[in-house]
Amino acid sequence: MPKFVDQSNYNDRVAVIVSVDSANIYAGDTELFHSLESSLVEALPKEACEWRRSYGRAVKSVFVSASFIPFSKEILPKGGNWQLTHQPVFHIYWTECMDVDVYKMSVRDEIEAWLKTLNQHNIQDWMIVIVETYDLRKSNKLLPRTTVLDKIRSDFASKHADRCLSVINPVRSESRSAESWRGLLTRIRLLVLSAYNRTLLKFEEFIRDQRERRNELGWNFCHYFLLQEELAFVLEMLGVYDEALVQYDELDALFTQFVLNSNVGDTPAWLGTFQVPLEDWPGIVLDCNINQTHRGLIGECRASLLQFRGYLFTRQCTMLQLLSKPWELAQRCLPFLHNCVKELEILEVAAPPGAVACWLFLCSLEVLHTCETFQDGRHVEACSLYTAGLWAYARDKLHELGALCGLLPGCDPSSQQLHTVVGLSAGMGDSREHGSYPTPTDKLKEALSSKEAFKKHYLELAELAMGTYKHIGRIRSARLVGRELAQFYLLLGERNKAAAFLSDSLKTYEEEGWRDLVLKTQLELAECCDKMGDTERFVKLCAVIASASELDMPTRISHFDKMTAALRDLRTDPPLTEPLSDCFSLGEVQVTLGEGGTITKDSPVEVTVNLDSSLPCPIGGCRVDLSLEEVKTNVSTGVPAARPQEAPAERRARRGQASQPPPSSVVNTLAHRINVDDPLRQANNPVLSRLSMVEHLDYQQDKSLSSASMASKNTKQFLRRSDSHGRYRKTSVAARSDFSYCLSAEDIVINPGRNTLANAPVVLSQTTKDGEIEVRILVGCKAREKGLYRLGQLSLRVTSNLEFLSGTLTPRVGFEVTREPPSVTLNMGGKELLAGLEQDMVLTVSSGSQRIEEGACLKLHASRGLLLQIQSSEESLCHEILVPLLQTEPFTTLSMQLRVMAELPPKRDSSVIEHKVMVQCPWLVEDRIIPLHFKPPFMSTCRLHTAQVRKFVQVVVAGLTAQMVELREPELSVMSDLDLPLMSLNPQHGQKQIAGNNMNVSFMWEVDVDAVQDTPPIKTEFSVKYSPINDVTTLSSEQLFTTYKCNFDVQDYKTLFVVRSRVEPMKGSELCRSGTMCHLQLKVTRVNSGSHNSLMYEVLADQTMWAVCGRTAGVISLETVDKQNITLDVMPLIGGYLPLPGIRLSKYIPADHKSPGRGN
Repeated sequence: MPKFVDQSNYNDRVAVIVSVDSANIYAGDTELFHSLESSLVEALPKEACEWRRSYGRAVKSVFVSASFIPFSKEILPKGGNWQLTHQPVFHIYWTECMDVDVYKMSVRDEIEAWLKTLNQHNIQDWMIVIVETYDLRKSNKLLPRTTVLDKIRSDFASKHADRCLSVINPVRSESRSAESWRGLLTRIRLLVLSAYNRTLLKFEEFIRDQRERRNELGWNFCHYFLLQEELAFVLEMLGVYDEALVQYDELDALFTQFVLNSNVGDTPAWLGTFQVPLEDWPGIVLDCNINQTHRGLIGECRASLLQFRGYLFTRQCTMLQLLSKPWELAQRCLPFLHNCVKELEILEVAAPPGAVACWLFLCSLEVLHTCETFQDGRHVEACSLYTAGLWAYARDKLHELGALCGLLPGCDPSSQQLHTVVGLSAGMGDSREHGSYPTPTDKLKEALSSKEAFKKHYLELAELAMGTYKHIGRIRSARLVGRELAQFYLLLGERNKAAAFLSDSLKTYEEEGWRDLVLKTQLELAECCDKMGDTERFVKLCAVIASASELDMPTRISHFDKMTAALRDLRTDPPLTEPLSDCFSLGEVQVTLGEGGTITKDSPVEVTVNLDSSLPCPIGGCRVDLSLEEVKTNVSTGVPAARPQEAPAERRARRGQASQPPPSSVVNTLAHRINVDDPLRQANNPVLSRLSMVEHLDYQQDKSLSSASMASKNTKQFLRRSDSHGRYRKTSVAARSDFSYCLSAEDIVINPGRNTLANAPVVLSQTTKDGEIEVRILVGCKAREKGLYRLGQLSLRVTSNLEFLSGTLTPRVGFEVTREPPSVTLNMGGKELLAGLEQDMVLTVSSGSQRIEEGACLKLHASRGLLLQIQSSEESLCHEILVPLLQTEPFTTLSMQLRVMAELPPKRDSSVIEHKVMVQCPWLVEDRIIPLHFKPPFMSTCRLHTAQVRKFVQVVVAGLTAQMVELREPELSVMSDLDLPLMSLNPQHGQKQIAGNNMNVSFMWEVDVDAVQDTPPIKTEFSVKYSPINDVTTLSSEQLFTTYKCNFDVQDYKTLFVVRSRVEPMKGSELCRSGTMCHLQLKVTRVNSGSHNSLMYEVLADQTMWAVCGRTAGVISLETVDKQNITLDVMPLIGGYLPLPGIRLSKYIPADHKSPGRGN
């Protein structure tokens, strides 16, 4: 029998041999073949061979193993017989004839008869093997011209030479036969695979033709099912289990389509055979064996729908087991069961009550037990994803049977229900023999036998379903099973276990926000706790239920009354604590600051809190406390110290927020007003984040717009499934903080809706426009010592034994209790401080949080060059003054006018003048220094001008500020012993001389330099009187003028040489013309003696106007003469009045000149 091994899915090249129920037929020399059969059968499966198939199917590497049977006409396939699993696929003729004459006499006729028989049965897969036996004693004999192999090829295989092969007998000559024997094995493998491929192609074509006739009258799906299943058998036999599974899946889909079509159209005659009422409902058996009984019923068209479906699913599961895919087996089971139930409804198959539930239960358990046989860790993990639903489905069906048969707790089965149990047990049939564990049939029969057995099996299935759901992370499904299990325990009277399951379910629903499920579970849990006598838990649940706006008002009021009645009888110490958010919601929280935006020591603290009550009725006699926490700060850094103890849930919430940069001040970290339920605070919620969308345009081939849409760049970020386990956490009851320092109020009535808790001298009530009652309650205290305080928790005590606690208010809201010392400032009121002018300044004293007593004085001491004066005082300006202060209350301000005057030093630049005022305060140990910066109103600069041999000194007074000043009586005097006359060229009367911003005044004096022989530096002093301009429009100034003085040094004030230049036309021309050569006449004259005799001249001409011909520089000597004339050729380039080229004289130092002291 051929055997094939598919290695396409095995990376480690492990071979798994799959037997095939088929045979290869041998003919010819029987004794010869028997001598080689054992070696042939043993050698074939040792090497792999590629199996190449048509229609683009994947190439597979397989091992071929074969068994052989003798040739007979009776075993040859007949026409129309498509049972391929028992048909021979390959024929081999064996002979050891080596003599051509013997071949012609007998062997040729035998081969011809053999091939004729094969052709009559349309068999094309054959092979002829000639076994040669070498005789060593006749090795020298000459080789014949024509061998038997050549004759056979020419007679029978002229077009198929590969089907005739000659090998050396390995039994007689093993060393010489190795190569030929290897070639024979390879050829047999290839031809056997080719034979199977050809046979399968014919069979597939036949199946395809039969499928196309499915709409013809007389076509029967049952017969077609057996036909295509034969192909699946062959593929299974060949080891191609995945392709065999495909055949069964096609049959499954085809049958389903027929059933669906029958629901809207005519029902085929063959489908009516599946509409017979159910008489038995045995479960499926997944033992990899073929159920011949059901297969025979299918062939006879007598199978029921459940029998057909069970058989088909069993075969699919067998293929999956052979493929080692138990997880897919579990994955297919639940949809298969749902599909069967739907088909029973469509075909209107009659069944006894509970029969279908029994069959579904048995099928589920059989698949689950089959999956448990796979112990590999990977298989267990993969199966758990799908077995969880199967466990829950089996539990549901068992519960359905329990309700039908009266086996649920609190029920007694009637005689009719007992008869139902007997009928169901009979329909399940006898269970198969299995000694290791009870079969599903045994379990179901045992579960239906008694209420205790039913309870045992039901709880076992529920626990398995819950455990598997938790293992794969499907907590929601596990909680749903637990909730149904709680109902079962309630029927049993075990309320403690029921409460545990309901509590787990409630926790999950609250974490994930399933509001409808939360309310239903809370109602069930409250009823359970009431029956258990758990008053504390019952009170909490009643409070939450009464606050649920989704419930109807009678239900809420009923539970509110139950809560108040239970609280009257409850005695607890400490009181019960419940999250404030369960029944109340905080709105706006605002701290009212005192005057100046601060709160001082011993002053009242005002806080307004908006509290919304969700309870249906008013609550009287309440006490409200709002804790205060002092923020400890690091003295050296100003950074807040570690936070006080917080609840773990709040710490997790705080840790999840984005880190903020450290504040510059601790006060800036606290707000004075927040809105706790502000929807804008939910901006960090990823569900509410802005999507990143882009425009997507689709165009047709003609470039016209086909459609326009919006697409997201990152769909995975927003379309991912949230994990149902551990992602959501509801904030638990916060730990009670320290309420020793708090805002409090007693005997408060909390009404439904908005309540405003505010700091007020009395308790007031007023009706708003909307008809709601707004209650204002005294919640106040006095500020303690200086420091930073923030609001912590809100405690609302309804009675002495029930307290609602909020979490820590976030963002943090608080206030600062200040103890501010008095401060002193000196300012100009927005104007600039100018030196040299008397100006008004304001001395401001702020009392801070202290009280300044009468008689206190400030002592102001100015730096050198700065004078002070109290404006209201008659004393003159001085360096030190005393300022008396009036009695002032805290946080008041005193202002006094001062007069200041800073000396104006000689200024040649615009730099500021710095002064300091030292203030001695009675409340400070050290003096405070106030720096003042004065700007000069103007500055002065000096410059020497030359006109031939005459010299002029110019002094420019430049204004620097917007303050204009009038200048009078400018004077320039020589401070040295030189008798140097200075003649003023400044006007004595006429227009006012005013300097200001961008306004300069120039003064000029002529210096008579001929009065001195030498040229020593001249030290001069410039003085001018100035007065500020009060009225810009009239330019009127004060009558009081101040003198400004500044010293200047004048050097190099004598002219040594005079240069004269002119341009003359060439001889014969009267005018200078552009483009013609002209003469530039230079004349250098010594006017005063000096040490410079050799001079270098340079002509500096504008190249756009003049072109200098020849050298533009030269050296002249005035050692013996006082005048020198130089003539240069220049050419004007343009017409018009042109400026003459410039001449520059420089002292000439020869190259060989040596410095004094360096030799001769």
